Amino acid sequence: MDEAAQGEKTSVQMQIALTSVRMTIMDAHRAHLSGPPLSRDDLVALQAVAEPNRARIVALLSHGEHCVCDAGEMLGLSTALVSHHLRTLRASGLLRERKSGRWVYYSLDLERLAALRAAIADLLTPTDAATTACLCSDCGPSRSAAAQQGPLGHVPVLAEVGP
Repeated sequence: MDEAAQGEKTSVQMQIALTSVRMTIMDAHRAHLSGPPLSRDDLVALQAVAEPNRARIVALLSHGEHCVCDAGEMLGLSTALVSHHLRTLRASGLLRERKSGRWVYYSLDLERLAALRAAIADLLTPTDAATTACLCSDCGPSRSAAAQQGPLGHVPVLAEVGP
């Protein structure tokens, strides 16, 4: 076998070994990826607040409860439009309502907002398992080791990987 063919064979073997190592590590860390990052209810709530007028209504209600008429007047929106947005926010679980005679007053459901805030924080805060499982970016503890070792670092042979 000539020298070029031997070098190509070694390169292919290194790529296979590297792929095998990556797949083994990914399998070991797959558990943190098993569930959806947010529940369906959380996604519905985020989608409801994503509309700009609804976000303004949530901001207004963060200062206390309001009826549809007051909210419409303060935000410069029609009562029909405010009522529509309040209905959507209420369906998403973010609002509470209190009836007083023929008036309905809306306020934020603080417990639901706290749970949503915690779910978002969990989603946006990487875990130790997630940072160590990362193989293709510059995050995690492997970042400094990879920079010192070169682009491929130490490529173990299949015998070093284990079963």
